[in-house]
Amino acid sequence: MKHLHGKLLIPILFLLVIGLFYVQKAQAASLISVSDTVSTSRPSASAPLTTNVAANSTSATVVDNGSIYLASDSAMIYALDGSETTDTGVNVGSMSDQQAGPTRTISFTAKWTHPHHLGNAVVVNVTAAHVIKLTTNTAIPSGGHIVITFPAAENNIASPSANGFSLNGLASGNMATYIQCNPTTACGGSSQTVSDSTITLTTTAIQGGSGPQTIYVAIGCQTAVNSSGICTTPYPMLINPTKISSTVGSADQWKVQLQTQDSGGVTLDTAKASIATVESVQVQATVEPSLTFTITGLANSTNYNTTVSQCGSETSNSGIDSTATTVSLGILNNAHISSAAQKLVVTTNNATGYSISAISSGHVINPASGVFLPDANTGNGLTANDTPGPAAIVAANPAFGISPCGADVPTSNPNWGGTGETVSSGALFSNPWNTGSGTYYATIASYAGGPSNGDSTHGTTLVRYGATVSGTTPAGNYSTVYTYIASASF
Repeated sequence: MKHLHGKLLIPILFLLVIGLFYVQKAQAASLISVSDTVSTSRPSASAPLTTNVAANSTSATVVDNGSIYLASDSAMIYALDGSETTDTGVNVGSMSDQQAGPTRTISFTAKWTHPHHLGNAVVVNVTAAHVIKLTTNTAIPSGGHIVITFPAAENNIASPSANGFSLNGLASGNMATYIQCNPTTACGGSSQTVSDSTITLTTTAIQGGSGPQTIYVAIGCQTAVNSSGICTTPYPMLINPTKISSTVGSADQWKVQLQTQDSGGVTLDTAKASIATVESVQVQATVEPSLTFTITGLANSTNYNTTVSQCGSETSNSGIDSTATTVSLGILNNAHISSAAQKLVVTTNNATGYSISAISSGHVINPASGVFLPDANTGNGLTANDTPGPAAIVAANPAFGISPCGADVPTSNPNWGGTGETVSSGALFSNPWNTGSGTYYATIASYAGGPSNGDSTHGTTLVRYGATVSGTTPAGNYSTVYTYIASASF
């Protein structure tokens, strides 16, 4: 019988040992709830070059591996070894649709400084702040730990990984700068460490001593976290993984391991928080270009200055109201310069503004006799755009022309006179017309600073028509035809 008892002793001891291990494992409970809220779930982008990139290039062709590069992304070309230089900080302008290969071409808003070879990666690091929320089941004693382990990635490198979240320089020495907790005692201890992809925080007070307690840990936060888990000064730091799923719009799933421990490192509670990373959604819309142009007449005796503030203070004196299509200077005489006017208004959403040009059919002429009034800008028609330039009209010296005034009227090339000049003093006139097949014009208004609302600031121009004769100018009816062209380059 003694011999039989000896044979039974070994399996009994073995069962006891198994039981001890089982009891130790059962001590770890589950955290009541956990979550990890990231500031952006967009995957990082990293795709290898399919051809060499020369210095000063503004584009690159890469393998279409699902990486998406968006306008204004800050990109780098990551050198594979020490024989080349990594270029950084060049913004993406656009990305083409899929090409043969399959490949895509990325255009940049600036030049790459260095040459790069096939196989080097064009990288866009997408960084995110993480706010981890956990509710304890078992109280964490003072000196205990909160342990956060991200999916494994290369250790703290400043480039994305296909395996997990790169910590991007987060280290034991700077955790107090980039990790904040609420309550602050949850990570208030002096021993805060990073090892590979695991962050260990040490508490300075009991967490949840009188029952479950919700704790927020903000990774990528430089100031306090409030009781709702809001970081007042986020600093997105951890680099999101690159896209793994080959299905566009299908999220990659990640698990963050969370543990609480006592001061001796024994696990108290444990759970996993799920994170999904998925492509950003590009929202596109089109604003159609718009351009409106109106010409309206002015009643006789209208003060030009009250219509457009940049014009001189004087009134039309032709005795006849002008309309959108007719202007009458009335009966001309040598005692003064007869004048009438029209208002031209342009509205456009063009980012580079607009311009108005003018062309006449020729001299103001009496068709019956062939007699005409000289052009104020002299000459015999235009020889180039805005040439000959505007000139003054003096009463009793026969001449005809137009003179614009307004905020957008040029004062050089051509010079129409300064702000506040009047028809009788200071305003300059031109009658722009072409001989033969010429297509020259006179610029009467131009604005390149952005959209025009057609208000007194930009877009409204008054065109004054002026003429005078001498005592010997032959009688008759004189006329010409004007065409105004408003344009915007879209």
